[in-house]
Amino acid sequence: MAKKRLLGWKRSEDIPARAGEGEGEKKIIMTMRRDTSPANEKKPKGGYSGPEVIIPDDSFLAKALPGFKMSLEARRSIRIYDDSQIPERIMKDCLKDATLAPSSSNLQPYELYWVRQPEKKSRLQAACLGQPAATTAAELIIVAARRDLWKTNLKKLKNIMTKGGKTELRGAVGKYYNQLLPKVMSNDPFGVFNKLRLVGFTTMGLSKPIIRAPISDSDHRVWAHTQAALAAQTLMLSLAAHGYDSCPMGGIDEVRIKKIIGLPAQAEVSMVISAGRRKPEGLYSRRVRLEDDDLIKIID
Repeated sequence: MAKKRLLGWKRSEDIPARAGEGEGEKKIIMTMRRDTSPANEKKPKGGYSGPEVIIPDDSFLAKALPGFKMSLEARRSIRIYDDSQIPERIMKDCLKDATLAPSSSNLQPYELYWVRQPEKKSRLQAACLGQPAATTAAELIIVAARRDLWKTNLKKLKNIMTKGGKTELRGAVGKYYNQLLPKVMSNDPFGVFNKLRLVGFTTMGLSKPIIRAPISDSDHRVWAHTQAALAAQTLMLSLAAHGYDSCPMGGIDEVRIKKIIGLPAQAEVSMVISAGRRKPEGLYSRRVRLEDDDLIKIID
């Protein structure tokens, strides 16, 4: 089993946008502390409000939209990188940004493995089929979908929300996390209970809207990979905002990658993300997208 290193850092307030830049060109990163308040805390009418909440109003739009659009346009899948290194503090900040991605019921069923150990990194490059996006990258991150961790993460989440058990989850939030969510997420390895749930949900769905998944093992796989993909995209956008490039790789040998970092059987590799700074020849073509009408459907 690969040794896991806990991410025990804090978000930096002053992070150079590029390695080697002077003090006058530092990029200010908003300090965003995690919301660890209990869910049963008295909330003002209209929802939760706290010092860490950022409201995207008109003034926010004027400040944030230009930078977001630049990051979005700058993110391209780069296949060849130069020799530039990503400072550790920037890489950590990008990984921490990735954990702010939305997640179903906030269960966060994924793990991000930043492979730094030279021997493991070399094996990972080979498991990525030796493609230049892996062999020339400054950093490699394995995005793992962990459907098997939902119970563990739920327990951790409830511990945070109740301040280590000092308070209780009450009302709708308590009912959801203590009763409904465990029922929805339960997965019978033999499939018998899953079939009974399918019949039950289908029957109830005849008369009212109802949650219909995840039920089967394949449902749970899709669910976990969806959450992992959201974190992966957030990571790549953060890398772009920090002035670095990335490439998500799906053409990989998952079996070998799981062995490299010691992932258990139920864990699955969603993708490997390479990161660095591009060489001009690392961008293979102009950006091509289908027409908006092919992808965007407006229901009037």
